[in-house]
Amino acid sequence: MDRALPLRARWGRALPVVALGTAIVALDQATKFVVRANLAVGESFPDWPVRFTRVNNTGSAFGLFTDQTLFLIVASVVAIGVIIYFYRQLAGVSALLRASLGMQLGGAVSNLADRIRDGQVTDFVDFQFWPVFNVADSSVVIGIGLLAWVIIVRERGTQSSE
Repeated sequence: MDRALPLRARWGRALPVVALGTAIVALDQATKFVVRANLAVGESFPDWPVRFTRVNNTGSAFGLFTDQTLFLIVASVVAIGVIIYFYRQLAGVSALLRASLGMQLGGAVSNLADRIRDGQVTDFVDFQFWPVFNVADSSVVIGIGLLAWVIIVRERGTQSSE
């Protein structure tokens, strides 16, 4: 992050990232609350190709690291630290990059909150041909995709100017 910028300008750049991350945490936690209040574990609604199915996930994506809560908490904290580090290093690059980091940060924080509070994460979006996931998972994946796109586009721009 550019230390030459006044504190107000630095906070001005950080505010959208924090706001996006906070909105993702709020949306993810609200949807999980509704699912936990209305569906028993394993129950699905409605019986359509895309449905809500409540799953308590003690692992990470795709069922990896099942029942490794402490490891996943530590990994989440490290990931959040890496996201913040990248933000501080690359914040001036583009608004799209900052949005991608905000999405990843919000998703990581929300799933971390679940792991700390419950020892597991509530998943519920069920396409039936893909592992069940939640809003936070989607946010992380979309954020990583945006980050990759920004890096690829930036790299192409750098190569074409050489």
